[in-house]
Amino acid sequence: MNFSENLQILRKGRNISQEKLAEELNVSRQTVGKWENGVSCPEAECLVEISDFFGVSIDTLLKGTVPEYNETEQESSAHTESPLEDLPAKRQRSRKIRFVAAIVLFIISPFFPGEPGANSVGVFFMVLCVAMGIGLLLYNRLTKDQAG
Repeated sequence: MNFSENLQILRKGRNISQEKLAEELNVSRQTVGKWENGVSCPEAECLVEISDFFGVSIDTLLKGTVPEYNETEQESSAHTESPLEDLPAKRQRSRKIRFVAAIVLFIISPFFPGEPGANSVGVFFMVLCVAMGIGLLLYNRLTKDQAG
């Protein structure tokens, strides 16, 4: 099987609409339709998200045969957490971790300069911590804007 067939089997097996899958992957419904019709293929980052979402390897997703999703599996997994619900929670947790890391970098940055007149390695690390903290906060803001 190829990617388009595998994606369609996985999506329909989990009883997820193209629109809902598109929403979870931050793409349009038309994009998911193009993938399923074999008109286009997702970028590498999106392939990773799709494989994580459905719990299959990228290799299997692209050229393997995905298992059919049947009623007994659906009943046994009814009480487990759905990947559909899990993806936004993972994104939110990642944003929180980046935010905390940025705050920690800001807090430790003043401890690097060292003695006045000493070499500039301490100043370099202080500026590096501040720059990394700002970068993390900006990344959080950009990913939040794209998701919303």
